[in-house]
Amino acid sequence: MRRTGFLALCGVALLAQSVPTFAQGRGIGYAATGPVFDLPAGMSIERLEVRISFYSVRLAYVFKSPERQTVHFRFVMPDMSVDASPDIPVLDKKSEAAGLVADTQPANYMDLSVRVDGKVLMLGGHGRALLEGKDVTRQLLDAGVPLLTGPDGDPVWRRLPPEKQAELQASGLMSDDTALWTYQAEFEWDQSFEPGETRIEVRYAPLANYWSDITVDRFPEIAPGGPATRAYCIDDAVRRAFFRKPFSYDIHTVTHLAAPAGARRGPVGRYRLVVDKKRSTDLVAFCPLEAKKISPTTFEWTATDFSPDGQAGVLFFMNTDAPSPGSQE
Repeated sequence: MRRTGFLALCGVALLAQSVPTFAQGRGIGYAATGPVFDLPAGMSIERLEVRISFYSVRLAYVFKSPERQTVHFRFVMPDMSVDASPDIPVLDKKSEAAGLVADTQPANYMDLSVRVDGKVLMLGGHGRALLEGKDVTRQLLDAGVPLLTGPDGDPVWRRLPPEKQAELQASGLMSDDTALWTYQAEFEWDQSFEPGETRIEVRYAPLANYWSDITVDRFPEIAPGGPATRAYCIDDAVRRAFFRKPFSYDIHTVTHLAAPAGARRGPVGRYRLVVDKKRSTDLVAFCPLEAKKISPTTFEWTATDFSPDGQAGVLFFMNTDAPSPGSQE
């Protein structure tokens, strides 16, 4: 596919290796890993569609099983956990009570949903509080401190007795009255398969990585040969369109980790990747170049007997002068 009409470009980077870490701290963003599963012998993925936009990632699997059997699935939320601070609320109401059970009733801060043959699946799982990679869940709950808080008033840690606040500060969990830990959720379920095909649809709202502190007169990431150019196949048409009105765009990365290393799943019989930029005035950089434009805002790439073992990454140039298309799909 030859890419023409630079304001209508759209696509995705399929990367066998990890995406390079860009200058000024701009990397792949907050990538969700999942779903993770280990298929038994004789079971296959007949079809997989991965659909990525700025607002959502949708995965549609069609599994084929030779017999009745059960497979364990899990979905890990981003490695970049959410802040426990009320500045980033993920609980809408009764947040203190919900924060106290967030280890066994994980907060769904990416709006994850799963359907099996069209029916909504109830998910189990767990959550944990992390401080510099260390699990501090039990320490907080034993102290009566919720793992998360929401917007309904001051968080409980600001109302603790002075000696308890001093203890949390000494443990490095608080600074003044600010929580320093983060929270990570993981969902899981046991999926029963009957002989034949089963369709599983997974949808979540990605956490985009915003590229801040861009110096327009010196932007080496998107220069020919630059790390973003290599990672997302930025061509001259996209580059020219961006520099024509550079202050009209916000740049974001959306990345989905297709399959973690070591998961035994085999190739996908028929694979389809769809990327939708939603507005014709936005720009999106992508690989592979073989992707085909199927609408004014959408491209697709298909393959057979394909093993998606890497990442699907999209670099969105969002036109701030254009009206928002909304987040509903």
